[in-house]
Amino acid sequence: MSHIEISGLSEGEFVEDYYAVKEASLNMTSSGKPYIRLTLSDATGSISANMWDGSKELFSTFSAGSVVKVQALVETYRGALQLKVNRLRKAENDEADSADFLPSTTADINELKDELRRFLDSITDPDYSALLNAFFDDPEIYNKFCTSPAATGNHHAYIGGLLEHTVSLARYADVFCKNSPARLNRDLLLAGVFLHDIGKIEELEAGAVIRYTDRGGLLGHLIIGAMMVEQRAEALPNIDETKKMLLQHMILSHHGRYEYGSPVLPKIPEALALHHIDNLDAKTVAARRVIDEDETDDNWTARNWMFETKLFKTPASPNVTGQDATRSGEDDSALENAVDEDAEAPTDKSGGGLFDDLL
Repeated sequence: MSHIEISGLSEGEFVEDYYAVKEASLNMTSSGKPYIRLTLSDATGSISANMWDGSKELFSTFSAGSVVKVQALVETYRGALQLKVNRLRKAENDEADSADFLPSTTADINELKDELRRFLDSITDPDYSALLNAFFDDPEIYNKFCTSPAATGNHHAYIGGLLEHTVSLARYADVFCKNSPARLNRDLLLAGVFLHDIGKIEELEAGAVIRYTDRGGLLGHLIIGAMMVEQRAEALPNIDETKKMLLQHMILSHHGRYEYGSPVLPKIPEALALHHIDNLDAKTVAARRVIDEDETDDNWTARNWMFETKLFKTPASPNVTGQDATRSGEDDSALENAVDEDAEAPTDKSGGGLFDDLL
């Protein structure tokens, strides 16, 4: 039996299938009766769901990140589809593969890897090259980097997203260095590009859903990334101390402002460049997502809190590369619920910021 994709659901449809639990809470109705509220997801998007006769006992059998089998009716509430769940149980280990519930980049992973390697090989500074090789020549780190998402929601939130985001920034950085009169240190800027989000391989975990690890939630990827550079540099005794500190500064400052999660502000031209190209890539990808997933019937999206305005629905370029703009179908629950998902607003997530998920 084929999977019933969330993006293809329609009002009045009866659903019996497996979905990942993105969020779950046990609530009380006005009459004091418990009910379970969920956000369910698959590789095509997510949807809100309610089980009105849910119990504390049932709720204790699963959690966010679990895969559940549900029987439900698709309804419309305030203009959006949701599920009215009649039955629910946690899936057994052999019933569903958690990897099937996550979207993946539509870009060619091997081409991205080749492009990443070309940029890495173009760095001539021996210290930055040695530090980068300490990361990307490590098979465990390299494999995690190439398969990790770059965020939990708004941008590059899919398998391979971190690799795709990083290669995109390397392209920006390369062009900027060739055309800027600022005489930037290209090797430092590219090293910062490659490692600015390296901490996300420990901050995020991708099971049936993309979630923060305990380490990620407590420290955040900026701090984790700076610590990883320190640890790798210790095994390279001849690394110049100033260069190591400059690279750590690139990581720690790339969100650009204290209220966006950076413990320090950018204090060198290369750090400023990294902050802005990172923000540019994240914001434009997020804007495309908002446009493509909006369900209003006119040429404008609903007002979006991230951009503080409505967006005009321009079509995606026919020669677009990377993530297919029509892939997701995910709702805006993540946008509404978490500043840590990289909105240009203060965040309370450790190491988050300028949309801790956007950056």
